Amino acid sequence: MSREKTLPVQWAFYDPTHDVVESRRNLPHLDMNGVLTFVTFRLADSMPKQVVQRWHEEVDAWLRQNGLDEWSVDEVLKSPSVEASVKRELRFHKTRRWHGHLDDCHGECCLRNRLVRNFVAKSLLHFEGQRYDLERFVIMPNHVHVLIQMRVGFRLRKQFRELLRFSAREINRHLGRHGSVWQSEPFDHIVRSPEQFEYLQGYIDGNPSKARLRPSEFTLWSRESE
Repeated sequence: MSREKTLPVQWAFYDPTHDVVESRRNLPHLDMNGVLTFVTFRLADSMPKQVVQRWHEEVDAWLRQNGLDEWSVDEVLKSPSVEASVKRELRFHKTRRWHGHLDDCHGECCLRNRLVRNFVAKSLLHFEGQRYDLERFVIMPNHVHVLIQMRVGFRLRKQFRELLRFSAREINRHLGRHGSVWQSEPFDHIVRSPEQFEYLQGYIDGNPSKARLRPSEFTLWSRESE
């Protein structure tokens, strides 16, 4: 291991004055160099259509319960007339229910296989300490959570495109098949505060037990345990 990788990392949080690259495909993305980001990527079959529909219904039910049944999610989040606390609660509800459905382990869940998980771990660790610094990650049966901080000169979105492409090729080769492995667009969220950082650390650490997984069914890595 290089000396550079052993040096302590100064984790940074969202800074409104920091340069940011905004993009959008199906999801909005903020790419902020040198800032800790929580990323989730999932297998292509991890959220069947009926599960996605159920999630939309749960979000719609929250809007009705909060007197916002004539509003769309985007309208609520963009409206200057909606209180910030309501927006935070909506984001939290959406994300919590989405991750709850992921933890139900829909789909083939090929990441239960330790050898398959190893391809993902190898991909994540390949540029650790060079292009980015990893704080921790967990590889679940059908999805992966990562806390990552990109270094100057490297972009989160581009790095994950390469990571998903490489790991997909290795997974397909190992399983003797072709076709899509990953859902094409990871979810990413810039960590806002030390308190949120601590919450996300606990979330990643506790995800396997929450999903009632055996030790052979997941891979948990943290900088502390190197």
